[in-house]
Amino acid sequence: MVAHKMDRPSGGYSVLEVMLVLSIVGILSAVGVSQLAPRSASAVRTLMDEVEGALGNAHRAAAATGRDTAIVTWGTWAEGTLRMAHGDATISDANIQTLANGSTPSGSALSAAQLSSVATAFRCLPGDRAQAGARIVALGSGQWGNAMQAFNGRQNVKITDVQPFADASSAGGATGLMNGLVVDGNRLFPEAADPHRVVVNGSSKRFMSSFIIPIVGTTSSGGAVPGAPMGLIVVLDNGASIFKFYNPGARDGDGAWRRI
Repeated sequence: MVAHKMDRPSGGYSVLEVMLVLSIVGILSAVGVSQLAPRSASAVRTLMDEVEGALGNAHRAAAATGRDTAIVTWGTWAEGTLRMAHGDATISDANIQTLANGSTPSGSALSAAQLSSVATAFRCLPGDRAQAGARIVALGSGQWGNAMQAFNGRQNVKITDVQPFADASSAGGATGLMNGLVVDGNRLFPEAADPHRVVVNGSSKRFMSSFIIPIVGTTSSGGAVPGAPMGLIVVLDNGASIFKFYNPGARDGDGAWRRI
């Protein structure tokens, strides 16, 4: 009697094979999560530098010309239309927006000097490496809220609990210089179709209003995860300095804020 080798049934997997695949997936997932924070942390720092540079360009334009320079923002990050442009403050917001978009305002009588003063200082750029790992957000947004959620029992420190943003009740009896500033009403990018303006005084070379720019680290899909790195840019009314505050995130850092 001839013995025949039993063929393995087709269309199925052994328990060992399934366990092996699950182990590999788990390892890859762990590696992906561990690499997320370092990439997004770097992106937050880079995006903060880019925005700081755009604000610095507007400040230098006011200093060089001795004329008031308007910083105008409009659009939304989600739609990829977020923009910051600057130009002579005698030009209307709508005309600065039009010129920054590459068109000439109809029916306007702008001088050559006015026309040449307008420049796009910052914009959302598809494929930009920093913007793929960080984004400008609202304090009341899901992204900021996600970053503030706990990760493995650790949580990012609330920025309004630390100096110079804290009030006397949470800072050992001292109220910080920037207390009350971290609210969405002070955002430079309100993310709306209508332009928003702040001005740099050409004589004093100082910003004429306070504003903030909140930033969070994100995944490639554009969403922040619990314990993600965070950043905040602050400019004070009648000030000439651009302040940057950074939190490496509780996911792979201490979750504490520091000025950089």
